Amino acid sequence: MKKILAIGGAVIKTAKAELNQFIKEDNVEILIHNGGSIFHDFQQEIESLEDHSFKLEDLLKDYSCNRLSSEYVWDWILGISDAPDNSITRLCEEKEIPVLLFTGLGGDFWQLFAHSWEALAHRSFKDFWVLSNRFKKPFHYVCMGSAVIHPEVFIKAVAEAHPESFRADVVDFKDMYRPRTRVAKYGNYYQITHKEYLTGCLQ
Repeated sequence: MKKILAIGGAVIKTAKAELNQFIKEDNVEILIHNGGSIFHDFQQEIESLEDHSFKLEDLLKDYSCNRLSSEYVWDWILGISDAPDNSITRLCEEKEIPVLLFTGLGGDFWQLFAHSWEALAHRSFKDFWVLSNRFKKPFHYVCMGSAVIHPEVFIKAVAEAHPESFRADVVDFKDMYRPRTRVAKYGNYYQITHKEYLTGCLQ
């Protein structure tokens, strides 16, 4: 069964090549971003940076270091532009794999570069119903590297869908409370790196 794959920013930063191959080999039916993963997915393709996470001291001085990638994210959310070439999001779009987005309002620096939080909320509303409707049939959900947003959305979507049969796994390099107690109770908790998990699935 193909996986409904919900990822956080660490997956993009540490295992993007493996994720790319995993998707190319038709292992994913839906990709779900949180605020960190969508930002870093776009940032890695449009900016040449040694480190894709700015230090808080630098952000306190001037958070506009995030502006370029942030504006690309907003243009994608608003339907003004496609995802950047070579991004995971673009790969999914080309393969006609639905890409969903869930993030907390005010939870990401990129949100500060537009006054369209209402549009983001509408996007989340639409994506939630796409997910919960999919959950009504048997599915395999994998949460990778998102400690809060994806576990919470998963629980609400499952509660709405009342699925008869499903499996839910968590992959992370740290023992995180919410994914372990709210997602992995329906499957397995793999405390390994994202690269190790994806590489193992490809072998």
